Amino acid sequence: MNRITKNYIYNLLYQMFVLLVPIVTAPYLARTLGPESQGISSYVVSVSNVVSSVTLLGIYNYGNRQIAYERDNPKKMSQTFWEVLYIRFILGFVGCVIYIILALLLKDYTKYFLIYSVWLIASYLDCTWVYVGLEDMKPPVVKNFIAKLLTVVGIFILIKRPEDVSLYLFLLGASVLVANMLAYTQLNKYVSRCKADASNFASHIKGSLQLFLPTVATLIYLQVDKIMIEALTKETSQVSFYDNAEKIVTIPLTFITVLSTVMMPRIANEFQNKRYENIQTFLIKAGKISLYLAFPMTAGLIGIAGCFVPWYLGSQYLPVISGIMIIAPIVIGNSLEGISGKQYFTATNQINVLIKAYFSTAILNVVINALLIPKFGFIGAAIATVISSYICVAIQYFELNKQMKMAALIPCAIKYFLFSAIMYGVIALITTQLKPNPISTIVQVIVGGLVYVLLSAITRDEVFLEMLDKGLKMLRIRRK
Repeated sequence: MNRITKNYIYNLLYQMFVLLVPIVTAPYLARTLGPESQGISSYVVSVSNVVSSVTLLGIYNYGNRQIAYERDNPKKMSQTFWEVLYIRFILGFVGCVIYIILALLLKDYTKYFLIYSVWLIASYLDCTWVYVGLEDMKPPVVKNFIAKLLTVVGIFILIKRPEDVSLYLFLLGASVLVANMLAYTQLNKYVSRCKADASNFASHIKGSLQLFLPTVATLIYLQVDKIMIEALTKETSQVSFYDNAEKIVTIPLTFITVLSTVMMPRIANEFQNKRYENIQTFLIKAGKISLYLAFPMTAGLIGIAGCFVPWYLGSQYLPVISGIMIIAPIVIGNSLEGISGKQYFTATNQINVLIKAYFSTAILNVVINALLIPKFGFIGAAIATVISSYICVAIQYFELNKQMKMAALIPCAIKYFLFSAIMYGVIALITTQLKPNPISTIVQVIVGGLVYVLLSAITRDEVFLEMLDKGLKMLRIRRK
């Protein structure tokens, strides 16, 4: 089994585990912590993510890239490791000072920020970027698996009531700290002791800053919603409603994200070898598969929300139903962005396009949030998220279409939209006869899936037939 295949399997298994964790823990946390306490944790986690990412200046991506560049020269690679690690510690000290000042200023949350500072320290001590650069994904995947597993076990043993939100935040941080420390135990296999050259620090920081701009723009886009909801409504329950809706909608995206992870290296290789026609073929194929999955996932989320939320999260979280219905279309938007941004522009090193798209999206998102949240609460943030997502897609595809003709995706999008609309109609029809419980949700998912597959089979859709053919081939191989 080659290195790429191993890394893919490790990533796939971890992504599936990450998918299962919130499915298992969300109902329990919703009932034990409640909307207000869960909102506090979501707010503290979002602010902490912003502080960590901003103060690290893109050094994680820079570090793994430099290790990849220099891994054939062990001596130089080791020196780069120690220099980047020392820079992380310096940036971490600055970040901790900023974090403490922020924690003291936000007096209502000071206690929670100080407790969660364990996670902040863990983020600065993270060394898994070395393994990523070496294409040895086993240590970071095992580390993240351990962190998640410790968190899950701790949640069910220790979290019993809303007042346990402090313990919950400590648990989140401590599990990551333990896992990050474990990652250091395998470093001596790759890195030797050597003296870092402080004169190289400036060039390392300059290099990391070049990768920082897309990262910080994406961060603002993803995290600012929760921070602004709390700032403009002063209701942590609103943060919780938005966060739960977003998490539920994001679950199906994991399946499509794996496709982007697999396709990007292939497209990068084709670009390096100037096989541009192959790139367009791969992009169109990936686009058709993504749209084939994204449209029914979107319609399905909207269709099952009403029956799903009451039994899954509890009656306190009924507002999440509206949040899911509004946010659901980002499944399509993010799938399209995965093709253009994560697969094409990243693979072809066109970071300037991504910077333009992400910064435009981030600014627009802040403006729309400021206009809508005071009047509509978390629903305003949900609307802002969807609008911003599609603006980001529009900017990227405007640039992409200049280089690769993507018009072939339009007929597919129309067809899958119609299939999904019919599927949604059937789900909505049977929903009127069902009571909110797990069986009802399973029935909705099965019926909706059967309708979509049946429409695909009747029209002999090419994506469906290809998936069916591959599935049958895998079954034959297993039988042999």
